[in-house]
Amino acid sequence: MAYIAVNDTANFVRLDINASGTFANANAAMAQVANVVTVPGLQDVTVSASPGTFRWQQLDSLSEYVTTTPSTNEISLTLVLDDTSFYTGANGTPGIFTITNNKTLTYFRLYWAGSTTGDRYIEGSGYLTGLAPTVNPGSPVWTAPLTISVSGDFVSGVK
Repeated sequence: MAYIAVNDTANFVRLDINASGTFANANAAMAQVANVVTVPGLQDVTVSASPGTFRWQQLDSLSEYVTTTPSTNEISLTLVLDDTSFYTGANGTPGIFTITNNKTLTYFRLYWAGSTTGDRYIEGSGYLTGLAPTVNPGSPVWTAPLTISVSGDFVSGVK
């Protein structure tokens, strides 16, 4: 058994986004390297792929029945804000604040443990939501929670 380690050299979690235009899929968006922003300062990352359920009871059974409904997929994270990725972005991709504020469809790729040849990732498209920057005396840099509300399915791949 091999664990997915993220605590040694080159095995870091990495999130790339591209909101520069409409693409056929996230793979096409990630190929447009000049407009891909690597989100720096990730602190916590949670990937949720949660199929919904519908439950019902019938008078002719002692047990409950259940069936699945479409999944709610999202990536939740906390990041330390960086001036460039938050405000400026890349060549054709605006910063995280503008992407969120303008409700722009974003393509993403999340690398589980590194981004070199052979490393695994998930990708998809969605909207940035839940942006709420905070600062306080105990944490004198701006941090923010952020969620990517995925539109459709996650797609997995290997670089």
